[in-house]
Amino acid sequence: MFMVQKNEAQKERLEKILKKVKLVYGAVPPQMEFLGSIEADYLEEFLNTVLRIVKHPHIEPDLFGFIRLHVAFKEEYPYCKMFNTKFLLAKGYTQEQLDKAIANIGAVPFDEKHQVLASKAIKAIYESKLFTKEDFDALYILGWTQKDVFDAIEHAGTIFRNGRILTAYAIKG
Repeated sequence: MFMVQKNEAQKERLEKILKKVKLVYGAVPPQMEFLGSIEADYLEEFLNTVLRIVKHPHIEPDLFGFIRLHVAFKEEYPYCKMFNTKFLLAKGYTQEQLDKAIANIGAVPFDEKHQVLASKAIKAIYESKLFTKEDFDALYILGWTQKDVFDAIEHAGTIFRNGRILTAYAIKG
């Protein structure tokens, strides 16, 4: 799937990290094997990010899955489209809910507070030059903290960035 070489120098450390990944996801997604093949530190950092958002104190953890789904479809990241679709369907969301969020991230199946956060996070990534103090204020008025807002924007940006990197390394026709 990806044009990388095995990371034999870090094989033992990588196997330990991959066991943790398997506990979280039930399997080892190819993009995580890819990260580990480049450098075990990359995979460990990514796993720590995943664990941090899953335990986020204020943001519904599944919102991050919908953000990933939206970006994956917008950017045509095939594996991320498939993975996040399966992930969210397995959590009990309907295909109709997913389709609505793909078309308009503000239609995520959560309260208005989360809908606005998702919309602003996507705006911050795709229209960063148009993102203003008023956008931040609209989020703070809803009760989001500076860290909450950063975490949502950072996650959207990470998915955008990682998808581009994975696309570069993907084996193509």
